[in-house]
Amino acid sequence: MTDMNDILVVRDLSIHFGQGDERVKAVDGISFRVGRGETVALVGESGSGKSISAASLTKLAPRAAKYVKGSICFKGQEILALSERELRKIRGRQIAYIFQEPMVSLNPVFTVGWQIEEAIKLHQKGIHRKAEVRRLLRLVHLPDRLVSAYPHQMSGGQLQRCVIAMALACSPDLLVADEPTTALDVTVQREILNLLAELRETVGLSILMITHNFGIVADLASRVYVMKKGIIVEEGTTKQVLYNPQHNYTKQLMAAVPRLHPVKK
Repeated sequence: MTDMNDILVVRDLSIHFGQGDERVKAVDGISFRVGRGETVALVGESGSGKSISAASLTKLAPRAAKYVKGSICFKGQEILALSERELRKIRGRQIAYIFQEPMVSLNPVFTVGWQIEEAIKLHQKGIHRKAEVRRLLRLVHLPDRLVSAYPHQMSGGQLQRCVIAMALACSPDLLVADEPTTALDVTVQREILNLLAELRETVGLSILMITHNFGIVADLASRVYVMKKGIIVEEGTTKQVLYNPQHNYTKQLMAAVPRLHPVKK
């Protein structure tokens, strides 16, 4: 079921690699949606197809990927029908990504201020870029002095905040967060998740959270899709899935969440 308020609707999407007997069905007929101002989680273990699904939203999947069938509709536009030139207007500007390793997204030889400014220059015209860099840093709770800092001078949490600032530089409508807290300490993970929840409210972001960890879903996402071997095996509101999981795979993922104390049945 779709809603007029949906910003993203994926229907019956299949992505394969190879052909014949060697064919791998990385994504096999999945459907999901994200509403405006909503956070939705796509949950599954490594190799389940969730990251390739996220990359496919702007056709960033590897060149060997074949979009066999399906539809990716973003703000009423069919993504799979767009040319490369048209896609470049959407990537970063309307759909932005953050990943689990912030150092991969940042160039070690340039200051973070310069790199955020470059992101602004690429997608926005006619604004005071240096003032905008400072505004973005404050938006992710970083001090102005870090404008002149290099990536190696910053902690993992600070780096991830800088990557989020770069993603926000173009005022995207949808933020795809692919395992954004995996490489961080537990306390820093909580800070980043709180920041994403705050930005959803203050900036009006829609967020697609890609994760293997049910532990970070409860406080952030309103709805959950559980993915296994390229197929969505369960979906529902976060409360429904957490309190009354139907699929054995969902139960196994939930049981894998580390806990300080044993959970009573």
